Amino acid sequence: MGNKILSIVIPAYNVEQYIERCLNSVVCVKELDEIEVLVINDGSKDHTLDLSLKYAHKYPDSVKVIDKSNGGWGTAINKGIELATGKYVKTLDSDDWFNSGDFDKFIVLLKQLDVDLVLTALSTVNSSGEVCKTDFAESLCGKVMAIEDYLMENNSKMDAPIHSITYRTSMLKEMRFKVCDRYYADLDYIITPLLHVNTVYLSRLNIYQYYVGRPGQSISIEGYNAHLDDYLAVCDKAISFWKENNSKFSIHLRKFMFTSTCERVIWAYKLLLKPIYSGKCPDSKAKLDWLESLVKSDKLLYTETNKVMVRKIIPWLYIWRKTRINIFR
Repeated sequence: MGNKILSIVIPAYNVEQYIERCLNSVVCVKELDEIEVLVINDGSKDHTLDLSLKYAHKYPDSVKVIDKSNGGWGTAINKGIELATGKYVKTLDSDDWFNSGDFDKFIVLLKQLDVDLVLTALSTVNSSGEVCKTDFAESLCGKVMAIEDYLMENNSKMDAPIHSITYRTSMLKEMRFKVCDRYYADLDYIITPLLHVNTVYLSRLNIYQYYVGRPGQSISIEGYNAHLDDYLAVCDKAISFWKENNSKFSIHLRKFMFTSTCERVIWAYKLLLKPIYSGKCPDSKAKLDWLESLVKSDKLLYTETNKVMVRKIIPWLYIWRKTRINIFR
């Protein structure tokens, strides 16, 4: 590793109207020499690359721009992890930004820590400027904990999206971690490294400002419909990871991993059955058959997903499995 405390990986694709807001929120940090900003331009066709290069020219010791052919969000993250030299690494989507005031404090905090995973608070900001803050219980913050102790105290839950996560860079490199190539790879980024995490530190510093409501976002109806196969690929990897590693997990980590895998699987079924997603698509049947075969390969996963309910009384997936009646239609 280099002498930087933090590498920030920013995947960027056709975000000319957002990239300057994103980069301004990072380069204004007081201890700019302590961070490394890696802008991974993923084959943008607008002015994203040109705008990013201006920051690289102005801040040559801190900002680097890597121009690559289009491969998807995951390929940009993987390239960033490969090139990161900071002790810690954090991702920042190019249409989001950091709360600069707390980011300054975060750099100071990281210089004092030596853990595998740091979790910080965040805010969700919609297109109208409304802000919703997400925080951690004060009793969990401000102390180094074993990952198992944290999960035990938090009822076997993480409560941490990718926006909260900062990993030790050397841990990701040593495990040769690579996320799925394209959309929804953040689900992979959240889960897979936890097998290698020993220590965690939670902070109520509100770093990440997550912008929602932009047209075409992956979490929109349009996004899920356009990138269904990417979600199914992530689901496939999650099931395989569970099956291959569940005996290695400690008690509470195993419970969290199983719950997370179930959630991925249940959402995949909903995407394939609900009419607003792919429920009316001719090829959904074949994909449902493929998913069924995959889930059946793990008896515990299959049994647990039979229990999922609509309105707490209708076991919709169990009904579909027994009768092929889709109650969502």
